[in-house]
Amino acid sequence: MSLISPIAPASNTVSTVDLATHHIHSIEVFQYDNHLLALPDMDGYLHCGLLKIASHGITGWAEYSFTDQVQHLDLVKWCRVFSTLKKCSLQQAQSHIDQHHASWGDVRSQVMVEALTDLCNRLQDPPDVWASSDILVNHAFLLDYTIAYYSF
Repeated sequence: MSLISPIAPASNTVSTVDLATHHIHSIEVFQYDNHLLALPDMDGYLHCGLLKIASHGITGWAEYSFTDQVQHLDLVKWCRVFSTLKKCSLQQAQSHIDQHHASWGDVRSQVMVEALTDLCNRLQDPPDVWASSDILVNHAFLLDYTIAYYSF
C-alpha cells in the first residue's frame, strides 16, 4: 500500500540533467505507521516509508519496504548512511551509492537510486511541471501516518 501515487515512472538510470551542477540540499525519511495504514501482518516485521531528497526547490521521492526480525526499526541508525550525500552533487551522489551498495544493502541503495532518478527527471522538466506536484504530497498528512521521521 502506498501513501502516494507515483507521478512519473521511476527508472534505474539517471537522466541527462547536468549532474555536476545540482546538489542535494535536504534529505527526509518517513517511516509509515503500519497500524494506521492497516498494512497486512507479515512473517517478521514490515518496515516501510518514504525517502525525499531535494535540490533547488525540486524534490525526488521513493518508497521503501522490507521485513526483518526487528520489531522497532531505529530509523536514525538505518538512514544514517544517507547523511554523506547531503551537499553532494547529484553526480557525486550516484557514484557514492554505487561505491557503497554492498555496505548499504539492496533496500537503502535502491530507494536512494529511485529518489535520485525521480529528482533528476523532475529537474529535467520545466519548473512549473514539478513544483506544483509537491503540493500533492502534503507534509502534514505524511506526518499523521508516520511513526518515525528523520531530516538532515
